[in-house]
Amino acid sequence: MTTTLPVPIEMRLPGPQWRPAAPEQLGVTNAAFLAVRSIDDDSGYHPTIVVSGGLRDDDADLATIGDESLALLRAQGAEEVELLQRTPGGEAAPSLSQLIGAVASVEGRRYDLRQIQVVQVMPDVDDPAKRAVVLFTFSCTFGQFDTIGPEFQRFMASVRPAGEAGVDEPAES
Repeated sequence: MTTTLPVPIEMRLPGPQWRPAAPEQLGVTNAAFLAVRSIDDDSGYHPTIVVSGGLRDDDADLATIGDESLALLRAQGAEEVELLQRTPGGEAAPSLSQLIGAVASVEGRRYDLRQIQVVQVMPDVDDPAKRAVVLFTFSCTFGQFDTIGPEFQRFMASVRPAGEAGVDEPAES
């Protein structure tokens, strides 16, 4: 079922090859937004961008939230899940980027996948004990990563709080 994010955001897809899709049609749960990329290779795997999130009232740090995401990936059936890189960031709002390697079966076919996850945390201005957490997840095959990975960077550069100046084109929300 499609969910809503705890904070409104605007974003722009990184190119015409990307199309929004209904998360539930692809079996994706707890997603507020899903985009699928058309491909011109014979891998059979269509890269995805998934945006999800929720409110938290615990004191889990970013590394713990990142570890929870790895555990969820394993619980969803991915094998050989390995954290390849983790980078903290963000000045105004804390964030964490992580690169993950995993093997997953999709429609009976096994894929060596790469996943980039960006976790952004925004404290509630009225109640500092609460935080909005938004998770941006990009998935592609190992072979697609060098070509398609920069598209995720363009996508992340377009993400803004809804209504913030600086987005010069209509945004996907």
